[in-house]
Amino acid sequence: MDWSAQLSNEAKTMQASDVSDLLRILEDPSIVSFAGGIPDQALFPIEALQDAQDALRGDPERLRRTLQYSSCEGYAPLRQWIAERQVAEGVEARADNVIITSGAQQSLALLAQALLDSGDRIAVGRPTFMGALQVFSLRQPRYCEVELDDEGLKPAALEEAFRAGARLLYVIPDFQNPSGISLSLERRQAVLRLARQYQALILEDVAYRALYYDTPPPPSLMALDGAASPLEDGCVVQVGTVSKTLMPALRVGWTIAPTPLIDKLVLLKQAQDLHTSTGNQVIAHTLSTSILDTHSETLRRVYRERRDAMVSALLRHLPNEVEISRPGGGLFVWLTLPEGSDSAALLRRSLAEEKIAFVPGAAFHADGGGANTLRLSFSTNSLEVIEDGIQRLAALLRGAS
Repeated sequence: MDWSAQLSNEAKTMQASDVSDLLRILEDPSIVSFAGGIPDQALFPIEALQDAQDALRGDPERLRRTLQYSSCEGYAPLRQWIAERQVAEGVEARADNVIITSGAQQSLALLAQALLDSGDRIAVGRPTFMGALQVFSLRQPRYCEVELDDEGLKPAALEEAFRAGARLLYVIPDFQNPSGISLSLERRQAVLRLARQYQALILEDVAYRALYYDTPPPPSLMALDGAASPLEDGCVVQVGTVSKTLMPALRVGWTIAPTPLIDKLVLLKQAQDLHTSTGNQVIAHTLSTSILDTHSETLRRVYRERRDAMVSALLRHLPNEVEISRPGGGLFVWLTLPEGSDSAALLRRSLAEEKIAFVPGAAFHADGGGANTLRLSFSTNSLEVIEDGIQRLAALLRGAS
């Protein structure tokens, strides 16, 4: 049978994901990986996890309830906790404004299904998160890429996207994946002003917000929008996750939005998986309300040291013509090589000659551009491995120039 002829139009548009390639690379212990945008598993709060699991096992009736089918909207105490965190930031949020999803990736998938039709224009950063592009591309939109500088999205470029017809903006305002750039407070206010002017919706991804290493980020776009109007009348939908702060395998994420949109997301999720694992939600709630804040302090301390080690090594070893970002948080450093450079070819050499992995920048560009850019992650390697790996990668770069 010709299976290609049996596929839906949506399936025919799908191509192999760089994300899956990265995960395969991570399984090879001989490779020094600066590729995966993942937390360090050595920092997972295992003892707290075991305590939470023991508490469930010690209450058989509660344990049975967590193993049963459950509400599509999500575990009520977890939704309430998320809403209360928003209230603390000045947002008039209620549990009814929250749906729990199987990771932030499902949040993006549900929102894309709810908000995008084929041919719709969507504004995204240049560069932006490859996983979001993968999700949005299934809806076959037309991308309006918005250039970034050191303060984030350029307002003039964003307004051009809105004038071109984009009515949805996807943005990671805090320590963006992949660039590490954060939106300044002034830019956040400009983004909100333009979204209101053009009646556009902002999809705010706050996956890295807690991972700041210098100073806390400015108020979220949702909080700034909430200062001007109630959440139900606002223009910001927010996506969050515990994957970067607790552990990815819980697969617990969420969307915060006006209730009419939440109602539609609930119906879409029912059609996908009925509900996110209740047991995982219970554990996520237990850990979030007990150790999350102190655990996040540990993450910031460790990742700050690794960020500093990578940036320092890059500045000492890389050729002067390579531009280096110095992120205030998150997990990534972004490199811009001289025009005409090919980071994909460099990766092939790097894997073959030095067994060092990184992510070529084209994966983060909606138009496939950015061949002279690449992303490095510092989250999973020791200071010694970072120094040695960057020194060897820099030698390859010097040889390629």
